[in-house]
Amino acid sequence: MNIDFSVFNYYVPDSWYKGVYKDVGEPCKAGRSFSLTLIEPSKECWLLVTGYRGYPGELVRPAYDLFLEGYDVYVPRLPGMGTTTKDFLKSDSSDWIETIINAIKDLSTKYEKINLLGHSMGAAICSMVGVNNPKVHKIVYAAPSFENLELPWYLRLYLSFISIFVRKVKANWTRTNTHHHHYEGAPDDDDYLGEQYYKWHFTKHLLMYYQISKDGIFALGDHEHLLICPLNDSNISIPSTKQFKKAMKDKANIVEIENGTHLIFYDIDEAAEQKAVEAVLDFARK
Repeated sequence: MNIDFSVFNYYVPDSWYKGVYKDVGEPCKAGRSFSLTLIEPSKECWLLVTGYRGYPGELVRPAYDLFLEGYDVYVPRLPGMGTTTKDFLKSDSSDWIETIINAIKDLSTKYEKINLLGHSMGAAICSMVGVNNPKVHKIVYAAPSFENLELPWYLRLYLSFISIFVRKVKANWTRTNTHHHHYEGAPDDDDYLGEQYYKWHFTKHLLMYYQISKDGIFALGDHEHLLICPLNDSNISIPSTKQFKKAMKDKANIVEIENGTHLIFYDIDEAAEQKAVEAVLDFARK
């Protein structure tokens, strides 16, 4: 897809980061917050929320398509992400959640309706802060990470214990060239993000991630929503969708994407990516 980056504004209001960890490192290009706003005032906007160790560049595709559809769109970088390992270790889950709460508060003074789209852990955050907020109109849960990541009590206890002494553990990560990144300058930042984030398991932060995943499913209630489940994401999306169905019962609105992976908005399968984006746009139009 051809994306016109001249319409991107790599900025969101500073007030969204009031009271949260302030990063020391500069974000890489893929990690920059961005907004897409129309010339004519809009009454409705979309706020997109990234996942664990995620970065705004992962959500360029749905953001740009929603903008072309006629919405203002905002994609903030969560504290500690898209910069450095040191920043990530100094941030915590309260910073991530508070950033989105601050964003909704600010946007509610400018728009009649706020819609949320969360990817992976971002979906759980959207549930936590959006379901009972009267200003939030619609929520999209894209490849969500809900309670399926809950650890057995003994492994949780072990992780809690080692997190006292070890902040990060080496992970097995190698770069692949199979995904279709859409951020400006892609895939220039892949190796850097891998070195800073994906080559490590962060012990305390994994516990935070698991807690958000759990809290997100408990926060669910009656609201206008869409869940996008990529069917090649057996570790996260499929078990999360089962939890979602239990919680929402006959009210669950789910679109399954054949061949889609967890990274559905820059997927290996471009047809799967397109179907996911079309599902978001169809839901936005309703």
